[in-house]
Amino acid sequence: MNGEQQLDADAGSGMEEVELSWEDYLEETGSTAVPYGSFKHVDTRLQNGFAPGMKLEVAVRTDPETYWVATVITTCEQLLLLRYDGYGEDRRADFWCDIRKADLYPIGWCEQNKKTLEAPE
Repeated sequence: MNGEQQLDADAGSGMEEVELSWEDYLEETGSTAVPYGSFKHVDTRLQNGFAPGMKLEVAVRTDPETYWVATVITTCEQLLLLRYDGYGEDRRADFWCDIRKADLYPIGWCEQNKKTLEAPE
């Protein structure tokens, strides 16, 4: 069977491809993620100094001149999954940002620098 025939056979198998969401899986099973430090093969250079639960002031995506408080949900190398404060446990507005490109600051930075701190819509 050539590659094209294999694709046709797979397409007709009735199998639906499902994307796994680790956050949903952990929540549904009541599980906790194992820290990266538990795996000796993980390169410690990938640790970025951010940890779940940390609060930051971050530029609002729809108005980069305005900032709001966000909580770090998870980290993945240079990426952070953030949730604006006020969303509680609602993950629909979670967003990823690259720490090398995003405007991320410690709490109090807006006040010290006379920047607008306002909740996103």
